[in-house]
Amino acid sequence: MKKLFIAAVILVMTGIPAFVASSDDKPENTAALVNGSSISTFMLDKKVEEALMEMMTRGQAADPSQIRKNILETLINNELLYQESIRSGYKPTEQKVETQFASISGQFESEDAFKSILLQRGYSVDTFRDELVMVISINDYINEEVAPAVEVSDDEILGYYNDNPDRFREQESIRASHILIRVEDAADDQKKTAHRTIKDIKKKIDKGESFEDLAKTYSDCPSGSQGGDLGYFERGRMVQPFEDAAFALELGEVSDIVETGFGYHLIKLMEKKPARTIPLDEVRIDVERMIAEQKLYAELGKIVDKLKSEATIERYL
Repeated sequence: MKKLFIAAVILVMTGIPAFVASSDDKPENTAALVNGSSISTFMLDKKVEEALMEMMTRGQAADPSQIRKNILETLINNELLYQESIRSGYKPTEQKVETQFASISGQFESEDAFKSILLQRGYSVDTFRDELVMVISINDYINEEVAPAVEVSDDEILGYYNDNPDRFREQESIRASHILIRVEDAADDQKKTAHRTIKDIKKKIDKGESFEDLAKTYSDCPSGSQGGDLGYFERGRMVQPFEDAAFALELGEVSDIVETGFGYHLIKLMEKKPARTIPLDEVRIDVERMIAEQKLYAELGKIVDKLKSEATIERYL
């Protein structure tokens, strides 16, 4: 099978319970020592901050203390994998690091913009390069030493597909366009004006004028610039009056005036896709990749467990 490329520092085994050893002899600014190599409290704090921010964005509950322990364990796992990758001869050349660095920094408008983002995330250029060295080393080690042993059989792919039918069902979806005359928080006289406007547009459509051209001219929705095209959507994605009207249309049909909290709409049904079960051939590659990743993480777990059993680790939480 093709080699798997892990595109960032492997945050594996976060579910492994952290055995936290305390010490009265804690080195300054050190969260843990792994075979004598230090994991800084600064790096730990940054990773915890990023994790909490992401969980907050997703609306997930968070226990900062437990997250801190889990992330420290993750950083220890990464350090062990890094040390093993270096022992195994996968320290990247300076040229390889520079190539990766240039590829990443080149995605930003300017060098100053790149440095500004690094600063916001608590990195200097030097500390970012150091972490990049770790990422490349671990990736190369995994790709050369671990991934080649991971194989996925046709029976495993078929078994997963048959055992998880809900994952491969697509709901009915439609592609629709609309024209919106916005009246949010509008006064009564403005609503009357808006209603007259949408009625006049409907008359133009009924007389054969182009829905798409009228959307570009009149619609208050950003989709107006694309002729009102909203793309495909399933039930549950739009507000109820809009959804009910859109899904009741025949292909090419334009709705009567529909009122929602946003204003007045005219809706045109462009395309319709019935509900279906996605054939295995369409998802085979994705299923194979997912099973391979699960097996890869399991192998990495075994490797980390072995490295831990042989390592000297001090945790200071």
